[in-house]
Amino acid sequence: MTDSDNATPLPLHALVEKARQGDAESFGELVRRHRSQMLGWANRVVRSAAAAEDVVQDALVQTMRGIGKLEQPDKFVPWLRTIVRNQALMAIRRKTNRDEIAAGDAGEEGDGERTTRNRPWGMPDDGDPQKEAIGKLVAKDMKDLLSRLSERDRTIAEAHLLGGLSVQEVARLLNMKEGAVYTAVSRSRKKLAEARYEHEIDRYVEARRKRGRPTARRCERARYYAFSGAYNTMASVMTMTMEAAGNREASLTDAMAATGHAFRIQVAPDLGVSGPYAYDWAEAMRGGWRRLGYAVAVFGGAGARLDKPDELVTAMDALLGSLERGVPAVAWNVSNAEFGMIEGFDDAKRQWTVTDTSASGKALPYAKLGRLSDRTEWFAAVPTGRIPVDRAEQAAELFERTARHMRGDECGGIRHSANYGIGGIAAYRIWIEALDRQTAAEPLGVAYNAAVVREARTHAAAYLRSLTAGGFLSARCPSALPAVTHAQRSYGKIAAAWEGVCRLFPLPFGADPTAPGPADRAARLLERAAAAERDAVSALEEAAALLVRRTFGGRR
Repeated sequence: MTDSDNATPLPLHALVEKARQGDAESFGELVRRHRSQMLGWANRVVRSAAAAEDVVQDALVQTMRGIGKLEQPDKFVPWLRTIVRNQALMAIRRKTNRDEIAAGDAGEEGDGERTTRNRPWGMPDDGDPQKEAIGKLVAKDMKDLLSRLSERDRTIAEAHLLGGLSVQEVARLLNMKEGAVYTAVSRSRKKLAEARYEHEIDRYVEARRKRGRPTARRCERARYYAFSGAYNTMASVMTMTMEAAGNREASLTDAMAATGHAFRIQVAPDLGVSGPYAYDWAEAMRGGWRRLGYAVAVFGGAGARLDKPDELVTAMDALLGSLERGVPAVAWNVSNAEFGMIEGFDDAKRQWTVTDTSASGKALPYAKLGRLSDRTEWFAAVPTGRIPVDRAEQAAELFERTARHMRGDECGGIRHSANYGIGGIAAYRIWIEALDRQTAAEPLGVAYNAAVVREARTHAAAYLRSLTAGGFLSARCPSALPAVTHAQRSYGKIAAAWEGVCRLFPLPFGADPTAPGPADRAARLLERAAAAERDAVSALEEAAALLVRRTFGGRR
């Protein structure tokens, strides 16, 4: 909602004051602005996205009925938070044995906490015509969503969600079994969740149309095939993005170094194929783009879930803006469980054009970005412009971070969880112990992990060679040249050791990692690689100290 005089959004206190006076449009705008926060508050209590939706619906009823009595408009947000929290606590008390929150079940006679039973959802009972108008506005949004359901599911949902009937009452009314009603309500909630995304996207696209924004575009310079052979898909997509943006100088090696991937080793305890992705995506992407000389907008991260439509709409602003400039974006799981790129859009069809190693130029519905399945993690990153970068500072920071990573004190220690695997020298211990005990039972996981690290160390050696061969280091900090040269040779040895492991366990099939012969040979190769890693890290730390002292006088 905007001020008619200057077309700027109304401040919160003005919206609250107008809503207090019964202005339905202002109340609707308050709901749109705060719905995401309300869902977050509710979810922290009930620990369920579906239950949080129900809590927010009930809280909106209470908000609508009570906003006229709010004496301090500047206290609207804490007041709203209190309402949501109270409704969430009530929902937990009403929770059934089926772990479903039946929105109409709590309104039994004698329950003074709920007075909306047998009354359409969102409609007040005090006869105030202005509040009734607000209630109709809220109920209209719900009915718009319900219209996307099948006739049978819509009938059940309207009786339960809008009519205020309990599941038992709906079952009696429609001559159905209660279990069938529960199933229909659960199915409807899932469909309504999808409908909310489509509904918000429709609004957003319509707003874009009114602003005269382009309705479709494809980044013609986006060419993924040049880097499709890289195992590190984050770095390869970043390189392609820079190339499409006109930066022909940056290489895959530059991206591997800037993100830290050239110097990283990350594994899952079972050496599974997910191990190389078990790191902080958002931090790696932000730091990588910054070291390459770009500002970036990052959305989500490893382990993040997209469960609020407005999060997607917010990201779409950045994504579409970049695509309009002819620059693709990086995203996770656009077609497969890996990093890919968004290279085009079409508002009329409500779809992205996406590419990764498994698909090229594939159509992806707007609403499915970050939501291809229930387990899809939400991540997208958009470079937003060039920023200055000091190559010496970048190198010093990279060397220091590499040392912290390899020694296990990166981000306060080795993090082992569903999202962050085991890294550094500790990862070598996982490898060697698994091979010595012949417990690495998944050939594909072993072969893939080995290929990823071999590729990484090859780029590490190439990056350090670029610092010494191009004359940059000799001119900027000649005292660091011996240390960097020593580290470069060490990484060459590490890459060779991993090459030997890859020959033992080549993709897609190789020797059995539980067979004593290949497993023992691989373990001895990795012992030598681990020793070389320690040697390389010591050299990088020495080089970092010299770079900092020479370039920044010991201070940064």
